[in-house]
Amino acid sequence: MNAWPVVLVHGTRTSATQWDRQLPSLRAAGHTSHAIDLPGHGTRRAEPFELDTAIEAIAAAVREAAPQRVHLIGSSLGGMLAIHAAARGIDHLGSLTVCGGAVQPGRASARLYGRMIELTDHLPGISAEGRGPLLTWILGPEGARAYLRGGRADASVVRPTMEALASLDLLDDLRQIRVPVTFLHGRYDQLRMQEIEFSAAAPRGRLEVLPYGNHMVNLNRPHRFNADLLRVLARAERDRGGREEGLGP
Repeated sequence: MNAWPVVLVHGTRTSATQWDRQLPSLRAAGHTSHAIDLPGHGTRRAEPFELDTAIEAIAAAVREAAPQRVHLIGSSLGGMLAIHAAARGIDHLGSLTVCGGAVQPGRASARLYGRMIELTDHLPGISAEGRGPLLTWILGPEGARAYLRGGRADASVVRPTMEALASLDLLDDLRQIRVPVTFLHGRYDQLRMQEIEFSAAAPRGRLEVLPYGNHMVNLNRPHRFNADLLRVLARAERDRGGREEGLGP
């Protein structure tokens, strides 16, 4: 049985290149991988960010990766949008993995978090383009290169992305998702505050807190993260295979 294709969705202000450090491992394990740019980011930086357009970009990428079952993986903003996209129904979706996206922002908290993201441009050692020793210290040289390779979205994209997240009911979305949902969080991830509630809301939800890593765990601890991610994907494929043969619960 061939490994399922993978669609990867990045976080706020980065791009598809956030997943550069995962692609070789996914490829070696037999997965074809499709890392997309959301509106307002990467190759689509000239576009305004709009929720419906972002959700359609995710759904379209899954459709294009079919006809096999497809793994959908999202980080931070991308993880929360992936939850909403999956809840709206995507043919051939086989599993969902969310990294750093287990929090339901309200309007006030979304604005506050968005403001914090915007203020990173003014921190010592980091420029509006994201370059500088601080990002390298947080992500390591290779992680910083991957984060920035596709360009860093302008701070103006932050407000519409946060407003979009605040408009969602992610817990209700999770209740609608019938495929396996795994929350795969670094130990020091700041957006795992509701991870128990989120994983319990999904009918086939599971929580895995890794004993390492921060919010950008895929960039700053890629080798360990890649092994854990592949394990999660393989488990989803085995689970689906058992169900299709009538062996599952």
